[in-house]
Amino acid sequence: MSEPPTASEQRRARLALGLLLLGLYSTLGVVRTLSNALRDANLLRVSVALVFAAVAGLVVVALVRSPALRRPRVLPSSLAVAALYGLVVWPMSSPEEKLHFVEYGAVAVLAFFSTPPRWREWQRLGGAALFTGAAGWVDEGLQALLPSRYYDLRDVGFNALAGVMALGALAVVRALSRPRASG
Repeated sequence: MSEPPTASEQRRARLALGLLLLGLYSTLGVVRTLSNALRDANLLRVSVALVFAAVAGLVVVALVRSPALRRPRVLPSSLAVAALYGLVVWPMSSPEEKLHFVEYGAVAVLAFFSTPPRWREWQRLGGAALFTGAAGWVDEGLQALLPSRYYDLRDVGFNALAGVMALGALAVVRALSRPRASG
């Protein structure tokens, strides 16, 4: 079993999670204007691709910097996870919908590391998944209150799927980064 987060790591994760959600929720009124401006300039798809490239870069840095993640069996699994993300996200026609997988994937991972250390791994994963689904639903509920936005149950599903996929990837990498039991 992987080590639970230290109290300091848990506080940092909670702070980062709170700031991320504050950022997501507080920009709901202006993000459509920004995405329309990028679309009009033919830069929206490129901008979204750059966001995904930045996330991929961060994952590579994490893989390289952590000795546990440099285990031989982690790299092929990480590539398989990346391929799964590609199969889900690439066919999506709306660049904005693709961003749900970055936004709520990050929410899910931070929620996982914010869970109480006394919880078991499956409880931490389940709690983070439930939290992410609720946070995504709040996001859509807030959009229903804004004149320039609307509530879309499909986006609630994208947010939840993004969280589950990120937590699944995290669970796989964490499981494979543990030393094998000798026997």
